[in-house]
Amino acid sequence: MDNCDDILSGAVEQTFGRRLNIAFEYGHVYPGIEEELEPAGFESAVEEPVPAPVQAAAPVQHTAENCLEGNTFATFVVGEENRYAYAAATTAAEDPGRMNPLYIYGGSGMGKTHLIQAVANEVATRNPDAVIRYITCEEFLNEYVGSLRSRTDFKFRDRFRNVDLLLVDDVHFLSGNKVQLQEEFFNTFNALYNAGRQIILTSDKQPSEIPGLEKRLVSRFQSGLTMQITASTFETRLAILKQMREANSMDFSDEVLTFLASHIASNIRPLKSAFLRLSVFAGMGIPITVEEAEKQLSDLIDKEAEEKSSRLSLDAIQKAVAEHFGLQVRELTGSKRPKGIAEPRMIAMYLCRKLTNSTQQDIGAAFGGRSHATVIHAVKQVEDMCLKDEDLKHTVSTLQRHLQYN
Repeated sequence: MDNCDDILSGAVEQTFGRRLNIAFEYGHVYPGIEEELEPAGFESAVEEPVPAPVQAAAPVQHTAENCLEGNTFATFVVGEENRYAYAAATTAAEDPGRMNPLYIYGGSGMGKTHLIQAVANEVATRNPDAVIRYITCEEFLNEYVGSLRSRTDFKFRDRFRNVDLLLVDDVHFLSGNKVQLQEEFFNTFNALYNAGRQIILTSDKQPSEIPGLEKRLVSRFQSGLTMQITASTFETRLAILKQMREANSMDFSDEVLTFLASHIASNIRPLKSAFLRLSVFAGMGIPITVEEAEKQLSDLIDKEAEEKSSRLSLDAIQKAVAEHFGLQVRELTGSKRPKGIAEPRMIAMYLCRKLTNSTQQDIGAAFGGRSHATVIHAVKQVEDMCLKDEDLKHTVSTLQRHLQYN
């Protein structure tokens, strides 16, 4: 049996994610072979009870203080936009202090908080005795100010400097004229860094882009590993919705989920909100079809389209139209006027007018210095052509949807 020790231990570790001590108990006989072991003509005077096999208990999932129980690595959907940040976070959880600090940045609703709370919960599960502090930067400020007023700043420093893992969300809140707060944060950072404790920070900006952040803090934040999370792809949004469908036992069709993932793309929060809203209507007995989803979520969808339009640039529209028609952007903005260029140019001007807040003068300038009258004419021409030509109308609609929802 001793020869099987390593094999069994390895199998248990692979199954439960941690090494367990295995003890062997000798003297038990497998049921059904007692007769073969006993001499003929003898009966067993006492039947020994066969002990039930001992199963190793799975690791108990722990939730770090101030973190959500559901924010784990298992529930984090990995896509192209976040896979490197995810890999860095899992490494930080498995080997705290190896990459220090870990700085994750990206827009609102991209999953930064979920990811760093997953680190906190994983560390708490692996080591229940670890001292973990998760806090937003604004909460850090409020606690610091409160400690100064109550003259308990020594307790504040003890709370944040005697930890194994410090996670601070939204460190861009340090921006501006917060000299005292930045000083305290700098000293806390240094104390933990010098002690080899893991520090994880999130922000909507790179350290160098945070206005008013002291150069020494910029230097400290950039001294470790900086990872970006970008806007979620359609595939990631659809995967998140499917995960929610399973977790909430909803029977929404794939077509409904595809509709949601296509039309709500700004970030994950409104996407989840849309799903939950439809769940409420489903609970009222309303069948959720694509048409019903569009009806019940019209305000969210319109808001998404408006926000997308406000973010669109003239350059982005020119590039999309040029790619669709197999042209170069310089051909759209140049002086040549053959139909193969003139028509895509008018469509590009039309979309610039429809999807942005740019003036006719600005649009004309972006197309090689053309006049505002040229832009007005282009818009009118495209509208008229769409009334007569279904293929052209479909082309314009396709380009518009692509620009608004991708």
